Amino acid sequence: MKTNYFSNIWIVCILLCLPLLPSCKKTSDSAQTQTSHVHGIIPLPLNVDLFEGNLSIDKNIVLVTNPQFQSAVEVIENALNQALDQAVIKSDLPSGKTNIQFSIENTLDTDAYQITVSEKGIAIKAKTATGAFYAAQSLRQMIWNSTSGLKTETFQLRCMAINDKPFYAWRGFHLDVSRHFFTKEYIFKIIDWLAYYKLNKLQLHLTDDQGWRIQIDQYPLLTEIGAWRAFNEMDSTCMDLAKTDINYTIDKRFIKAENGKTLYGGFYTKQDIRDIVTYATTHYVDVIPEIDMPGHMSAAIRAYPELSCVDSAGWGTEFSFPICPCNEQVMDFSFKVWDEIIYLFPSKVVHIGCDEVEKGTWAASSECQAFMVQNNMSSLNEIQNYFVEKLQAHLQAKGKTVVAWDDVIDGSVDNKITMMYWRDWVKDSPERCAANGNALVLTPATPFYLASVNTDEALANLYNYNPADKYQSAVLAKVQGFQSCLWTEIVPSEPMFEKYVFPRLQALAEIGWTPGRNWYSFQVRMKPHFEYMNLTKINYRRPGWAK
Repeated sequence: MKTNYFSNIWIVCILLCLPLLPSCKKTSDSAQTQTSHVHGIIPLPLNVDLFEGNLSIDKNIVLVTNPQFQSAVEVIENALNQALDQAVIKSDLPSGKTNIQFSIENTLDTDAYQITVSEKGIAIKAKTATGAFYAAQSLRQMIWNSTSGLKTETFQLRCMAINDKPFYAWRGFHLDVSRHFFTKEYIFKIIDWLAYYKLNKLQLHLTDDQGWRIQIDQYPLLTEIGAWRAFNEMDSTCMDLAKTDINYTIDKRFIKAENGKTLYGGFYTKQDIRDIVTYATTHYVDVIPEIDMPGHMSAAIRAYPELSCVDSAGWGTEFSFPICPCNEQVMDFSFKVWDEIIYLFPSKVVHIGCDEVEKGTWAASSECQAFMVQNNMSSLNEIQNYFVEKLQAHLQAKGKTVVAWDDVIDGSVDNKITMMYWRDWVKDSPERCAANGNALVLTPATPFYLASVNTDEALANLYNYNPADKYQSAVLAKVQGFQSCLWTEIVPSEPMFEKYVFPRLQALAEIGWTPGRNWYSFQVRMKPHFEYMNLTKINYRRPGWAK
């Protein structure tokens, strides 16, 4: 979702201001350069014009309700109640000298919004509830930045006109809960943070070799056995690191003793997932389930060994044994698992994984050799193609759009799959995806993998990432947006999650939203956001330039 941010909207802003600003006067050009520093909004809005004067907000302000934009009204109500000594007045109609009022503007794009702050009040316009919610988050940040999160009798907002919408449709965050687990309640917190910064996708990596994290009724052993594992090398690494940084301490809530062994694990019940999805929906975040197949399936194979071609879990040259697509019962297992998954997740998008598939067990399987002959296949890659094709067809028939890691472009795949590009060492993968007609979400390991290098340089590289510096127009036309990934091999606790994620989450938000970014502006606007993280006790890594 791209927009020409150089378009001249000044006349439009003046017209919008007229009802509230009969004598509004635009500030000088030199003051205009300070616009972003005045409001402190992250991600940086598309266009902000400052005007002389301030709006004073106190106990007499009236928040006008709007049934179409109920969630947005609630966001602002909560922000005002946190800021003011007395509860904000709500009314169905404007009833005070100073009002905050929403209205529908059908000429705006779906996710766009406009905010006009004058000495008489605040007018917010949006076409949809989503746009109104994004407007509310911007105003919420302005309120917090003005009060530093402290109770007050009155505070002021600068008079201004904001015209804003996202540059990209996909602004995502990926969380691996398989290596290390996080509670439903903490997922709620993550959703809160995503909403605050207008990120709209949360991809949950629910399964991998290390653990199966979601209840499947037809296959109860997936959580009875597959959700638990013995302590392994990554746990030893975390325990060693914890000797010098307590944040690496493994969360004891997910440790149990069984038959003399120490096990790590946990899983979400179906009700947990319903709760997560419901909470995310009210925050305009789309929860995308990932069940990684046919590789990275050791947890499932430990529970049901017959899923493997060799009736056991194990490790090949580089990666774990995959499930066996040559077996019709294994394909049936895949379909049944996904049928329960899609019933829980209303998202139109699902992620099937399909990365790092070790094919040695297929090569050694007489069943797979016979399958290849029967289906006129000449390479093992065609078995993976078959798996992807069958699973894609099954999911598409149920109304889902399929996403996969870009590994699958090495085979023959349908152009309706959205490719998630992570293999930054495979330089031509985006070009091949685009040439095949596939939509792209960019998440190259450098700089989008957050648990690798966590330095000031890594933060700057993430913020300054620009696909136009790397790819031709054919690729850029296919890019839907960006997604960061937090793989949790060495992220065993909530404090460590926060240390790796913040403030890179704010940088990620701006990459996906704002077409014209400015590193200096971002650093200045981060000042109140560091205060926000201090007050809300987020265990972030403070950059050297913020000291």
